[in-house]
Amino acid sequence: MAQTVMKLDPSDPLARFDAALDVLEVHLAQVLADDRGKAPSAEIVELREQVKFLTEERDQLVAELAVERNRAQRLKAANDEVAERLDAVMRALKDIAPAMQG
Repeated sequence: MAQTVMKLDPSDPLARFDAALDVLEVHLAQVLADDRGKAPSAEIVELREQVKFLTEERDQLVAELAVERNRAQRLKAANDEVAERLDAVMRALKDIAPAMQG
């Protein structure tokens, strides 16, 4: 079987993982189609287990990614709030500075 060449963003590991899993699923479907009517071989059983494992791994990575994205959004919101507070303090200090000198 010819290997599928994929052009994917190397900075998106989840997309690469999904694509690899898709290729594996296509390959497995072809193997199963070739062996239709026969008892599953140890190789086919192993492939099915591998697909199951990779699917579970992908689902876990998706969940972990969602948690990390949520965390990043909270950190950005906190950073924005701190920046706004610092700007307010700087403006207040600029307003008071001339009054303290005079």
